[in-house]
Amino acid sequence: MENTVINDLAPAPVHGNTTDPLWLKLWEAYEPVITALRRIPLVTDVEISGGMFAITAELTDGSYLWIASSDVLPVKPSEAEGFLVRRAHVDNPTIDELVYDSTPDGAQAEHANNIVPLIQAITAFVAERQLCKQLIELLSVRIILVTNRHQSTSRHLSGPFAKRAEAVQEFGCITHHVMHEHGWRLVLAQGSTEWPVTVWDAQGELAIIFLAHDGTALA
Repeated sequence: MENTVINDLAPAPVHGNTTDPLWLKLWEAYEPVITALRRIPLVTDVEISGGMFAITAELTDGSYLWIASSDVLPVKPSEAEGFLVRRAHVDNPTIDELVYDSTPDGAQAEHANNIVPLIQAITAFVAERQLCKQLIELLSVRIILVTNRHQSTSRHLSGPFAKRAEAVQEFGCITHHVMHEHGWRLVLAQGSTEWPVTVWDAQGELAIIFLAHDGTALA
């Protein structure tokens, strides 16, 4: 599945600058801000071209957030004079909107370099305008097998699925197959259709087939 997200983060950018020492230095320096933006989730990048050091975050309508300070972002976050966030668009200059300003003369100056109100303001802004993608829970069918020698193995059987109904249907097909084709005996079933779990006597061995959370993806 495309756009798979690890640990509920929007994917990291893929381009030629990601190996540039300056890009890496800024990415690491502002990691708390970048990670928080990726959790919204917003695809986030660091802009270093032409000496314009800033953090950018993509929005669903083709516009983006430009996150800098009184001027460009300094390499050392401690030297930033607050944060200035604007919404802009490469192809539409009429989109130019102030989102947040904690620079010395800004409306949120009292927050200075505190990233908590910064992220709260951005989260509220993109949620109100529905400018961020949604996260979809991915589900898969998995099995844990315990042998009669008390050795266990775990493996993926099917998925991931973006729709719970599809995952539950596949779970039903697999459990039907092991019962009727392999002769496994059902010992325990629980979790209904939300998080089904079944325990099987697998011809003298113990098997647990279950529906598992398998990360998230961007809608």
